[in-house]
Amino acid sequence: MACRNAYKRKTVTVGQEVFSASAAEPIVPKAVTSLFFGVDSEEKADDLLQNNLEQFDWVVRNKIYPNFYGRHLTGDNCLTKEEIQFLHNKGCKIAAIYTCGDEKKTEEQGAILAKKMGARAFELGIPEGTAIFLEIGEHESVTRDFMRGLAKVLLIDGYTPAFRANTDAKFDFDREFSRGMQTDKEIFKRCLIWAVSPTLKEYDAMTTTHLIHPDNWGPYAPSAILRSEIAIWQYGRDCHPIEDDNGRVATFHLDLVRNDQVIIDKMF
Repeated sequence: MACRNAYKRKTVTVGQEVFSASAAEPIVPKAVTSLFFGVDSEEKADDLLQNNLEQFDWVVRNKIYPNFYGRHLTGDNCLTKEEIQFLHNKGCKIAAIYTCGDEKKTEEQGAILAKKMGARAFELGIPEGTAIFLEIGEHESVTRDFMRGLAKVLLIDGYTPAFRANTDAKFDFDREFSRGMQTDKEIFKRCLIWAVSPTLKEYDAMTTTHLIHPDNWGPYAPSAILRSEIAIWQYGRDCHPIEDDNGRVATFHLDLVRNDQVIIDKMF
């Protein structure tokens, strides 16, 4: 795992404010000919299932070897240092997801939450430069000011600000992120987006994965950015349900990365 201080830092001026940020430039979309497969799950990758397979090996058996595994930093069954080592021993990168039910309206609230996110990432040994995706619920109220405050502080702490949300235009995230791109582009263009819409009907709760991935890269995108600028797309959910040894049903969601720079540079 990379050293926390392995990244140089620089000072960025935005409007009347000056803040320190990671020297890494925002990802520029590039033409690619392949899609990179990954999964995310509320269940631990090393959780033993009733078929005597660990969840990770269950994914491999029913799909293909994942380039990354999305895991939550908070809540039940959250990511641990032991699971990080387990996944890295498998040669699999990790996408960090942070979930929080706090109010998401003001810039100060965003800054406070970013500090909590950074502290949790540091506790797990997540290196600087890594994207931390804040999950925004479909019906959760979120504002441009909140996202701006969160992004600014994460940049100061050396992490890449990122959001995982339903990017359909009927939800708050689309409108507020697009407002941010208009008023604070130098900050918002550094944010990565993990789109969870649309999930495709044929991949919803499926129990047979005879196709590797959809034929087309089709996530919804906020109106201020291009579809090609979406970092990750969750196209299928709740696949291959199976119980673990505690009788809890475990599933995994299907994701694609279109740009391999996201895998190489922005996950750990």
